[in-house]
Amino acid sequence: MSEHPEGPAATPASPASASTPEPVDAALPAGAPDSAPAAAPEPVKPVLTPSQAKRANQTLKGMIISVLLTVAVAIPVILINPANKAENFRAPVDVADVASQAAVDADFTPWAPNLPEGDYVNFARWITGNVDGIKFWEFGVVTKDDEFVWVKQTAGANPSWLAAVTENASPAGTHAVDGTDWELRTKDKSRTLIGTRGKSTIVLTSDSGMDTLESLARLAQQEIPAN
Repeated sequence: MSEHPEGPAATPASPASASTPEPVDAALPAGAPDSAPAAAPEPVKPVLTPSQAKRANQTLKGMIISVLLTVAVAIPVILINPANKAENFRAPVDVADVASQAAVDADFTPWAPNLPEGDYVNFARWITGNVDGIKFWEFGVVTKDDEFVWVKQTAGANPSWLAAVTENASPAGTHAVDGTDWELRTKDKSRTLIGTRGKSTIVLTSDSGMDTLESLARLAQQEIPAN
């Protein structure tokens, strides 16, 4: 027998009491950052509150309504007032009334024609202190076909005045109207008839053709005494 009794047998180590090895991080390469780079922040979209969205919609609706109202007002005005021609941009005037006023200063009777139905005078005036100081009467006749004749009348016609009021139109002989000769001058499309009636010289100018000029020249022969 042994002198030393054997001690109790050693208790086997339990799994819980066994030491667990600490995890070891893999070595990072030299110079590498401690963590991955952060992703770029996404843009933040503004979010309107219900009241803000309502106000925005009201503003847009107001702009649309304003534009529609403006167009609605403009269209009738454009339709009612078509583009005017240069020769009939004025409303009809009372040529007889203006002629009576001019007669106070004139040494002849200013002509106030009795025009056919549909024709009218769109301006009339007494001109003083013009070329060579010559005073003259002038008016414009618009026909029912939108043709135009410019009429000038004076008792002091001379070559320089005639050249000025016809814009240096070239003499082109004579033109007979019902047996009465009128001097004819031309410039581009414009035609001018010049005639003497009583104490005054009548100048008729138009680019609407000879028929238009002849009609007014015939009326002048009928209404202005020849002597």
